[in-house]
Amino acid sequence: MANTSLSLGEHWELFIKNEVASGRYGSASEVVRDALRELEERKNKLDILRAHLAQGAAQAARGEFVEDYSIESVISELDQEI
Repeated sequence: MANTSLSLGEHWELFIKNEVASGRYGSASEVVRDALRELEERKNKLDILRAHLAQGAAQAARGEFVEDYSIESVISELDQEI
C-alpha cells in the first residue's frame, strides 16, 4: 500500500496521538482509516437518503402520497439498506 503524507494541523495530530495513546488504535493509520470508513458510511447513507427524498418529491408532485409514513420509518429503512 502506498504511503500518503498529510498535513492535519496541531488539533488533529493531537487528537490522533490521544486516540493511539488510549489503546483503542494501534497506529495513526488505524485512526485515519477508521475515520475514513465512518465518512464513507455517512456519505453512503446521505446518498441513499437524497435518492429517497427525490423519489418522494417526484411522487408528491404526481399526487401520490402515503398517509401513515413517518420519519422514523424512513430512518429505519435507510439503516436496513446500509
